[in-house]
Amino acid sequence: MKYIIDSDILIYFLKNHPKVVNKFAEAEADDIGITIITYAELLFGAYNSLKIKKNLSKIKSFLETMTIVDFDKPAADIFARLKSDLRKEGKIISDMDLIIASICIANQLTLITNNSKHFKRIRELKIENWSI
Repeated sequence: MKYIIDSDILIYFLKNHPKVVNKFAEAEADDIGITIITYAELLFGAYNSLKIKKNLSKIKSFLETMTIVDFDKPAADIFARLKSDLRKEGKIISDMDLIIASICIANQLTLITNNSKHFKRIRELKIENWSI
């Protein structure tokens, strides 16, 4: 695996955003995964929508095809260090996003996100934006 896809990019993909769909098509299926956090965020989006059944069906069907990377001890150690460093620098990031970044760093994966400005605060995180 090479890439972790963030929720915002997955939503673009599910809405058939041409640039994102093309990038997915160019990548090998085995190179793309998501974190357990993104899994939870997508399910929350479905449960929080007006068309819960329809959206849950669509999301769950899609998620069955994805490799899901868990938050483990090495990622937890990175999370704790990064959270402390960012707090000292006054560059706080939400815990969920920091967990996603920590999982990427621990597994040497590139985060694919449309939220580049936010994630650039984490110097050791590799990021790409497939929507531009």
